[in-house]
Amino acid sequence: MSTPLCPVHRVRDLRGAHATALPLPRCEGATQFGVWDENDAGFVYAGDCATEAGNWAAEILVEALDAEMRVTALCSEHPEQLADGCEDCYRDDDEPS
Repeated sequence: MSTPLCPVHRVRDLRGAHATALPLPRCEGATQFGVWDENDAGFVYAGDCATEAGNWAAEILVEALDAEMRVTALCSEHPEQLADGCEDCYRDDDEPS
């Protein structure tokens, strides 16, 4: 059985035993992906490919038993924030025009 590849970047998925704990968003367009660490409350890795981010996180999880990480998209306007919960974007939407 062959190892899955990212369909966009052709990066081999090396998450292995951590594949269930680190589900990957689908790579598409110019979206950047990162590894969000709940313990650090921020991104600890960022790149163009979700599979690369997942591979990086899996390597860290082998060494850090208490890590709580997930692979997610970065906000295109505020790359230090999560795309699906950017505090700055939501604050901008609440401002009167």
